[in-house]
Amino acid sequence: MLQLMTILLLMLFGSALAAAEPVIEARAEAETEIDSHGRTALEADPQLTLREVIVHTFEREPGLLVVAARRFEADALKKNSARFLSGAPEISANHATDGLWAGDGYRQWDVQLGLPLWWPGQRKGRRQSARAADSAARYAVRAHELEVAGWVRQAVADLAVAHVRLELTEAEWRAEDELATQVERAVALEELARRELLLARSASLDRRLIHLKALEESRHAEDRYFLLTGLSAWPMDWNETPPDFDSLENHPFLLLAGEETARAQGELDRLKADQWSAPVLALGSEHERDVSGASFDGRIVAGLRIPLGRRRDAQAEVAGARRAVAERRRDHQRLERNLRERLTQAERRFALSFERVSAAAEQAEMAAEYLRLTKLGFGLGETDLGQLLRARVRATAANQTHREALILRQSCAGEMNQALGVVP
Repeated sequence: MLQLMTILLLMLFGSALAAAEPVIEARAEAETEIDSHGRTALEADPQLTLREVIVHTFEREPGLLVVAARRFEADALKKNSARFLSGAPEISANHATDGLWAGDGYRQWDVQLGLPLWWPGQRKGRRQSARAADSAARYAVRAHELEVAGWVRQAVADLAVAHVRLELTEAEWRAEDELATQVERAVALEELARRELLLARSASLDRRLIHLKALEESRHAEDRYFLLTGLSAWPMDWNETPPDFDSLENHPFLLLAGEETARAQGELDRLKADQWSAPVLALGSEHERDVSGASFDGRIVAGLRIPLGRRRDAQAEVAGARRAVAERRRDHQRLERNLRERLTQAERRFALSFERVSAAAEQAEMAAEYLRLTKLGFGLGETDLGQLLRARVRATAANQTHREALILRQSCAGEMNQALGVVP
């Protein structure tokens, strides 16, 4: 009774696999059709360098608009800090008479030009802000390039891992399919039981599904790379060598944050000096006559208007500027702490990556040898099909782990450069 139930279950399982195979074949054909009607898969270019990809992406990335706006702002601040006057000149004119339709003919008129002046030291804050904005505009270019480099490094690493998985899963699927064909011949010759064929076909379908999943992940990785860089090829050689220093002094993000703090401090100094309105130098002339027919008497007039007291909103503006300086200093210190943490983690991962590669290589070698011996045993009838399939799975997983460990070591080198602010 138990044997009869087992046979029925195997027959049902075989029917399910037979029904699922056309669906999977249709899916594979659909994938091929989509690829044939869409853009071709990305190819590794031995002539293309990682630096060229980063520069190309940098020039097309929208963040470049902000970098250009920073430069325009810095030039405007520099021009503003070099102004001779603190404000726009004003001109005023007055006219006086003893009557509109009657009178003795008294007339008086004057014209004055008002020149707003600077208080001593009032331009210091503006000049400091202009210098900081100019330096920040230069560092913003480097910071943007480093940011783009991080995106490209990650995209290339993901693409390399996806292609390795796709290559290995396809090879394993082909091997399993070939094994299933051999088992089918043996079953036809009644050298193996039908349940062995079901097991082989099931393993082949499992590998095919894994391959389709790897194909999907590979297409996603290619799409991300293409959308980021706009290139239809990726660099075959993207190895990087970590620098021989571990200082963050020249990190673009820290330099930019330092200049942003200096600019906030300059804005605070400006508002402190602007608490009193600017004095105004008045230059003009007055012309007057007492009666009609008399000649005008002219005088040259000069005066200085000095405001008394501070502006009412000055204290609130200074308080807001102090808060902005405190926030900039806080952000600067937090950024430095985060960058040091990332650098420490990158150094640790890079050091461990060599041990990981060594261990993975040894594991792959042992799994390959085990698979070779298992194949020999299967050919001699000493091992069953299930043991052979498990050996294949173990060998494939070990090989994939080894290949990914090599890629991870390359990626860790780039991660160290990224943490140190180094661009290829």
